[in-house]
Amino acid sequence: MKTYTEFKESRLDDKMDKYVSDEIKKRKLAKFPVNATDDIKMRMKPNKPVFKFPSPNSDMMIHVFLRKMTSPSKKGMMAFNYQLEDK
Repeated sequence: MKTYTEFKESRLDDKMDKYVSDEIKKRKLAKFPVNATDDIKMRMKPNKPVFKFPSPNSDMMIHVFLRKMTSPSKKGMMAFNYQLEDK
């Protein structure tokens, strides 16, 4: 069972995931962005972020990393991850 703190944090993560996904779609970088939180260290982190934009409350910058999905049947899908950093 999740504690209240864990539940509250997961809701915040879901909101941020949706916010980043919407920004990717708005910039037309992917039709179907897929969150890939497990790939941040191995595949995405060594690369530069594709783009940066301010967080909803504008106190931090969101750095977005993207990579193409490898399967040919997954056309238009991009794996994404993001990192929050101070301005």
